[in-house]
Amino acid sequence: MALLRRALDALYLLGGVLGALTLAGIGAIIALQVGGRVLGRVLLGADDLTAYAVAASATLPLAYAFRHGAHIRVDLVIGRLAGRARFAMEALALLLAAAVALGFAYAMADLARDSLEFGEVAQGSVAWPLWVPQGLAAFGAGLLALALLDDLAVHLAGGTPSYRRAAEASALERAAEEV
Repeated sequence: MALLRRALDALYLLGGVLGALTLAGIGAIIALQVGGRVLGRVLLGADDLTAYAVAASATLPLAYAFRHGAHIRVDLVIGRLAGRARFAMEALALLLAAAVALGFAYAMADLARDSLEFGEVAQGSVAWPLWVPQGLAAFGAGLLALALLDDLAVHLAGGTPSYRRAAEASALERAAEEV
């Protein structure tokens, strides 16, 4: 079980690192565009490539952020419940969120498969293959679905889901800062 936990955590970290790399790529493209303008040069396809990197940077780190409590959770209903009712509502929320993430991942993977099959490319100045950003978005959404199902399994087994552990840790850190 420890091996599975390490493998899943490494997979979530991979999504976070890939998301960070795409953000760095956006910065590099913008810097190259600015430098190109100063030198009177145009970086062809930069706008399309930046848009694709934005899509990847928005989806790839979702699972990593979720596992570390960085997503905003609104506990208007669940926060007022206790005992079995809270347990059931939390499980339902995780299940529904996983279903939405799986649906998004499936739709993006299907779109990427179609783009690859039909050879679809961007219509900008450079014919970038569209399956690459679509596939990265599918991978990021799939990782989020996996993280949600992971926490659902932990919750149903009586453990503490990652987002609650992260929230408790941050509360302890805030308390330590005040002391």
